[in-house]
Amino acid sequence: MHYDIAIPPTADGALEVTVVSWIKAAGDQVSKGQDLAEATTEKITLYVTAPADGTLSEIIVAAGSKVKVGTVIGVLEGA
Repeated sequence: MHYDIAIPPTADGALEVTVVSWIKAAGDQVSKGQDLAEATTEKITLYVTAPADGTLSEIIVAAGSKVKVGTVIGVLEGA
């Protein structure tokens, strides 16, 4: 199954985040709930987690990019 990895709503209500880094690389096996990427707002740091077990098949948004909440930043192919 194909899953879009999107920036979740933030605790501080920010509309934009900066993707600071990818913790996992394309091709890595991941478990549901595992941290995939780190993002920040002006007030908080948040982690984007895997929605299911599978393989991180594509990174769409590079580290250092500013994106809106809800933006798809990667793709996971579920097991």
